Order: sequence, then C-alpha cells, then structure tokens
Amino acid sequence: MMIRLFFFIFLFHNPLIAQVNLYKNQPLLLEPNLAGSFGELRNHHFHSGIDLRTGGEIGQPVLAVQDGYLKRLTSKSNGFGMALYIAHPSGHTSVYAHLDRFQERFHNLLIKNSSERKSNRLDLYFTANDYRVSAGDTIGWSGNSGSSSGPHLHFEWRDSKTQEPLNPFDYGLAIGKDQVEPKILSIHTKSGQKVNRIWSDTLVISDWQDIGVEILEQQHLGGPKLGIKSMSVWIEDINEPNQQEVPDFSWEMKRFSFSNTRGADGHMQHDIHSRTKKRTYRIAPVSQPAKIWNEIYSFPGNGIYDLTIMIETYSGQNAISKGPVKRDTDHSSWLKAGKVISPIGWESPPDKIEIDNMNISWGKNSFMEPIKPTIERVDDINESKWFCKPDIPVIKSINYYWTPPEDYPKELLSKTVLIGNDPRGTSRIVGKPLGNGQIHFKMKIWGELSITSDQQAPQINYIGKTTFQNKDAFCFKLKDNLLDIINYRVEIDGEWSWAYYDAKKENLLIPISFDKDRIDFKIFAEDEGHNGTTFEYSIQ
Repeated sequence: MMIRLFFFIFLFHNPLIAQVNLYKNQPLLLEPNLAGSFGELRNHHFHSGIDLRTGGEIGQPVLAVQDGYLKRLTSKSNGFGMALYIAHPSGHTSVYAHLDRFQERFHNLLIKNSSERKSNRLDLYFTANDYRVSAGDTIGWSGNSGSSSGPHLHFEWRDSKTQEPLNPFDYGLAIGKDQVEPKILSIHTKSGQKVNRIWSDTLVISDWQDIGVEILEQQHLGGPKLGIKSMSVWIEDINEPNQQEVPDFSWEMKRFSFSNTRGADGHMQHDIHSRTKKRTYRIAPVSQPAKIWNEIYSFPGNGIYDLTIMIETYSGQNAISKGPVKRDTDHSSWLKAGKVISPIGWESPPDKIEIDNMNISWGKNSFMEPIKPTIERVDDINESKWFCKPDIPVIKSINYYWTPPEDYPKELLSKTVLIGNDPRGTSRIVGKPLGNGQIHFKMKIWGELSITSDQQAPQINYIGKTTFQNKDAFCFKLKDNLLDIINYRVEIDGEWSWAYYDAKKENLLIPISFDKDRIDFKIFAEDEGHNGTTFEYSIQ
C-alpha cells in the first residue's frame, strides 16, 4: 500500500466542512458535546441519530433547526418517550427525542388528545396546515423520557419520503471540538487471535468476515465511546503488491433504513462480542448487515496478504492499522459443495429444528450467516431451558412452538412467557395459545430460552410529592415482576387525569394543577400478560 495515498487522504479530505448547511439554528444553545454518534453499533440496532449531552441536567431549551411544521408528536413510556418530529421544506424531517416537556401549544395538544382518547400513550400525526414552526422556536425542553439512559437530546435528520435516518453532520449539525485522536486498539479474529494496531505475527482466518477491529473514538478524554464514520480496507498479496488505490472493502455511515437497523449485529463481529463483550467492526460485509457498504468487493482466496485498515471519524480524523494475514478456507463458514461462496447476495434458507416439546422454524433470510443449528434441552426443578447454537445474528422473527405438558393449567396458557437471551440482549414474549395445544411465540433471538408464566399483577405504591415538567407532581411506584406495563389509567376524584409513566425508574408521575384539602386517586395498571390491578389512595 502506498504511503502517499494516506498522505493524500489526510491532507485533502476534510469532512469538518459540512456538505450542505440547511440548519438556521442548532438544536441546543450549548457547545456540542456528543454522547452518541450516528450509525454507532448498539446491541440489535444502529444508533439512528446524534445524542447531545445536556450537562447531566433536564430542561435545556430545544430549538427547531429549520422552518417547518409539526408532523408528529409522541408520548410513550419507552423508546423515544416524549418526542417531536418537524417536517421541513428541504424534504427532511428533524426529530427531537427524550424530551422533558413540550412548548405550551404542543403540551395543550398532548393533554387535549390524551383526554379525548382516555389514553396516556399517544402517537399523533399532523398536516402542513396544522402547526407551523419557525427556525429557532423553542419547541420543548430536553429531558430523560422513554428509554434514555440519562439526560440528553437525541436528534435525528431523516429523509421525509423514506424516513431513513441521515448523517446530521452532512447537513449542518455542529460537531464541536474533537480533542481526542481515534485509536485502533487491536485487531481480533473469530478464532481468538488478538494483535496490536501494527502487527508482525500473521493472523490466520477462514473468512475475511472473521476479522473485527476494536476502536476507541471519543470527543473528550474520559467521555463516552462513539462510533466512526467510515472504514476502508486494502488486501494485497504479500508476494505481488499492486499498490492499488481503490479499497477492497469500504463502508460509510451516510444513511440506513430502519428495516436494516438490526444489521448492527452483523456489522460487528458477533463471535468476538460473545467472547469478549467488545463491539468490533468487521472489515468485510456479511450478507445483510446494512446497505452502507460500497459496491466494490474482492474476496481474495487462500494466501498470505498485507492487510491495511483505515478508519475515519465524523470530525475528519483518521487512524491506520496494518499487518500480515493468512487466509485458509478449509473451515470457512461460506463453503458450499467444496467451493467458497461470496456472502454478497447470499440468502439464508428456511429451515426448522425440534426437540421433545419445542419446535422451532424460520423463513427465508432469518439469519445473516450460514448456520448449522443445534438445540439442547436442560430441565431443572423450576423450569425448562433450551440452548440454541451457534450464536448467529437474527434478522427476522423466529417461530417457537411449545407444547405444554398434559397437566399444565389451562389458566396459564395465555399467561405463558418465553424468555430469550443472546449475548446482545434479552426478550420476553407472551405466547398465543393455538387450537392444536401448542403455544406460539415470535422472537428475534437465537440463544438461551426458558419458559415461565406470569399471573402476578403490577404493584402500585404511593411515594410522595416530586417535581415533573418543572411543576409539582405526585409520584407513585408502578412496577411489574416480569413484563412491561402496557396500559395505565389515573382518575382523580372520579375524573380521568393525564399522567406519565417513567418505565426505567418505575415512577408514575401525575402533575398537580389544583389545590384541594383531599384528593382521591384511583389507578389501574395492566402488564403484557393482561394482569391488571387497581390501587386506590387518598391524600389529605
């Protein structure tokens, strides 16, 4: 690989200058400080926006970046929590998520629609003539609602037609000061080899997809770990170097579809993640990680090669790694009839597997890589467990059919829960009883499985007064032993009242808008298994 190539890239490639600047305002008045980057590898998904830190505080003004209109408003206990979507004449939509509260007219809109529907979970859509917004308007205040792990603003920039998330830095979002150079910490292989950024010991692989790159990218020392913008890879025969300038593999995080977001599990080298818990970037694509890979692929066969890897951050910084690699395809995952097949365009076939009372089936393109499935059942006193191997990223839901024993109580059939775990996450699914005696579950997990049941209703207790949305509020503890809360309803003195459920803290928050000597609460809550409870409490 020619060193001059890299000098050219370093000197003349400067993404610090946005491709276009469509923003009249930045979404926050604060100096940009990133807690999460676009396309960052998360378990089971790509990060779809930019997380902007708010100094650990709730209540920073959030501004519309461009003229437009309110297209969508959500208020949920999970996901984006309280969020606003603003459509713009440029053909884009900006998203502001995990808010603490909305501006007054949007807040009144929330309360009005919630009251009419008698529902605290809202997802409202509007037209261009309903609620106009000007650039620089304070549309809300930053918060920690939904599935947020701490106070921040999640900001997205989408293509309005496709709703595909785009890299906001390409359109005018300020990135702020980047005070830390990126580091390629090490290179890992599926088999367990690990070398430093520059290495001389030869890595031995079966497939180019076996290699994962461990990267440390931060904006500030000690700050959150961020994702990278792009990676380019050159593979040259050690005996016949051709000094090519076009990379053999390359990808850039410009946009992706939500239908491909689960490809994050395939973009990282999942075998390395299973073993080390490190999210390493693959140097070569698998069949369906995401549509971000440039359509230039070359899969060199057996031989010894010089491998060069270059990464680029969103602020325009680069890092390079280099060393020898030997490919030996004798144990390749991509062997078919003795020939190595290209992962590009490969589609996983439908199949099924069963053991005793558990039948599992899946359709076409359910897995990202070839799989030779195995399943093992382990019974203990309390529950049945199954172990599905190997660890492979799942794209589409897998069908699990469990046949309960003959003495299984009928009242539990609709309360039966399948718990699935893989190295990237956990899922709990309430099953659907079928006429043939089986219970059906659909889950995007291939890993450890267990069956349980849930007849326990949520628990509710009064905590005391607190502050919510910059006002006084009552706080009740609302929690469930196993499942998510899907429905809750609050009545005050016999009248329906709006409330917000903070699922991660298990707090039900009820704003105080009146002054009375006595207040009678009646709270109903229901979990995913449709176990419900009613709690009555009076405050004097």
